[in-house]
Amino acid sequence: MSRNVINFNKDWRFLKLPQEGGFRELLVHQNAFPDSDWEQVQLPHTWNAADSVSGRTGVCEGGEHYYRGLACYRKRFEMDCPGKRVFIEFGAAGITAQVYVNELLLGVHEGGYSAFRFDITGALKPGENLICVKVSNAPSDYIPPITDQGDFSKMGGLYRDVKLIVVNQVHMDLLDYGSSGVYITSRDITGERADIEMEVKLANDNAIPKELRVLAEIRDMEGQVVSVMDGGIRLKERERGRAILHGEIKNPKLWQGRENPYLYRVDVTLYDGETPADQVTEHFGIRSVSFDAEKGFYLNGKYLELRGVNYHQDSYENGWGMTDEERERDYKIMENMGCTSLRMAHYQHAPYEYALSDRMGLTVWTELGIVNKMSPEDERDPGVSKAFAENAQQQLTELIRQNYNHPSIIVWGISNELFQMSDSIFSLHTQLSALARREDGTRPTVYADNQFWGRFMELPCDLVGYNRYFGWYKDAGPAEKFGEWLDEYHEKREARPICLSEYGGGGAISQHKDNIHWESEIDPLGERHYENYQSELHEKIWAQLAARRYLWGKYIWCMFDFASDGREEGDTRGQNDKGLATRGRVLKDAYYFYKSVWNREPMVYITEKRFTERPCHVPRVKAYSNGESLELFVNGVSMGMGTPQEDNRTVFVWNDVELRSGEDNQLWVSASFSDGSVLADSAVWRGVKKADT
Repeated sequence: MSRNVINFNKDWRFLKLPQEGGFRELLVHQNAFPDSDWEQVQLPHTWNAADSVSGRTGVCEGGEHYYRGLACYRKRFEMDCPGKRVFIEFGAAGITAQVYVNELLLGVHEGGYSAFRFDITGALKPGENLICVKVSNAPSDYIPPITDQGDFSKMGGLYRDVKLIVVNQVHMDLLDYGSSGVYITSRDITGERADIEMEVKLANDNAIPKELRVLAEIRDMEGQVVSVMDGGIRLKERERGRAILHGEIKNPKLWQGRENPYLYRVDVTLYDGETPADQVTEHFGIRSVSFDAEKGFYLNGKYLELRGVNYHQDSYENGWGMTDEERERDYKIMENMGCTSLRMAHYQHAPYEYALSDRMGLTVWTELGIVNKMSPEDERDPGVSKAFAENAQQQLTELIRQNYNHPSIIVWGISNELFQMSDSIFSLHTQLSALARREDGTRPTVYADNQFWGRFMELPCDLVGYNRYFGWYKDAGPAEKFGEWLDEYHEKREARPICLSEYGGGGAISQHKDNIHWESEIDPLGERHYENYQSELHEKIWAQLAARRYLWGKYIWCMFDFASDGREEGDTRGQNDKGLATRGRVLKDAYYFYKSVWNREPMVYITEKRFTERPCHVPRVKAYSNGESLELFVNGVSMGMGTPQEDNRTVFVWNDVELRSGEDNQLWVSASFSDGSVLADSAVWRGVKKADT
């Protein structure tokens, strides 16, 4: 067929070009520049995998505690494709990229989270070629998220896959904001049929006009053709255009989230006369979404409770240069907990994540990277620059066009936690929301607010999310007041459907204490982040959220601890520790609480396993289980049946349990289930006299 996709990840040379060292002006794009002593790297790659969690003691290039500056990647390669067009595709470059081939500057991309392509055909020569990519993650005043905004480290590098795409002179449009060029929309969905509209963007790079034909074959998951769509278009020389195809699928199988994440495959073939010239394969799902201000979220007309987490692209092994295997591991952890939804914080994520969400049936909130500020100005009426507005529109267009076909995506997010407001900010937010609706009329827009007053509550989107940390930050109030606060906003202040887009608190797995008092013993921005306080906080909050059907989504902040420059809190440096698991993927107690509530598979878990040195008098032993009854044994002696909490029936407690002093005490919890099965869990605690603690 004609399209050849070549993996371009191997055998790159890499060098940092710090401004302080005077390296910024080196002519690294020139062929004669020596690179034999540069570091050899394989992509995906980030230079911040380690120093992004260095805390306040790290290097300050770029004004933060990790390297935010310029670096260079170079690679020599051979390419001989006469009569073809050759494009290079970067999955992402953090945050800006200048691409040279054989010393010729082919283009610049600004924005650290989306894919982009350049046509390199005219720069190639027979034999050896040199590609040079200058990448910078230095803070910017106009590329969102600007400056140091956003509570996460902005890692630099070519941190996603790079490919060469070789095509004929007529092909799907590869310069359509990094998209596949194929857009699939399902309409008028019933049990008997679904109408399918397909827009295919095309390019004719010949010097003569062309009569083109587009054929689309849709197959079900068994590989059977269920619909064929056909259309034609005439393109002038050097012209780009689009073909619109229409068809139907009879008795469609719906994409029904985790219940049935059914996907169709479409092979779209472009013909130049009778000759196949190009082909693209896409997967899509047939589904509809709706949001009700009183009753919550509906998928294909069926209520679905969106129980979810916020998730950053960050692994302890490779930072932002994550492997797909690491993503699969993370998604399996979320699936096992019982998630039905996922908020991708706070930018476009890797294509593999959206595909995983499609296959696993996780609904997705994905968003543009406008975080906190639109302007570097701090005065009362901050203005928005033309450059910021243009880049925000570019990034939003890339986000939507590159991910249009994913059934998992249910909303487009416009901003997160704006705390600046002016006429120009409000106007740009209005324009971005309108842009999202023009690009995609099937999904609503949403923003996440943490101001809750004035024009912040009037920002033009279809839906609203609230980021609020009751029981953690003192300005919010105690955890027990969360429900009352939500009711006030739902009943009196906001007519649009609302969700809780962030909530939670920190948890350090090395810190534990009995009888914790929130106001005096928790320091949100400091050291005291007791793991058992975090789990109890989630218990209290979830009891209130579960009772409020009007919340169309509940998203925990967050799934995993992640790199966040400058933070030093709990028992970590350079990390936000509000995760339900550590950055090293050690599951915290709060994870098992949600698993007991969200996942129907039988489970039992004794909490505070890591609290191993205990006073001999333990005021409370607690276990999580979705079983019918639990019995606790200490050193083989029954402590009786656990009492389930009234608000959380999966939380069982035993009060005033005595341990033997100076010994390892064996705890054992046995859980019985309605089908007659029994599961058990254990812990070992060493009893310590009070005078010794």
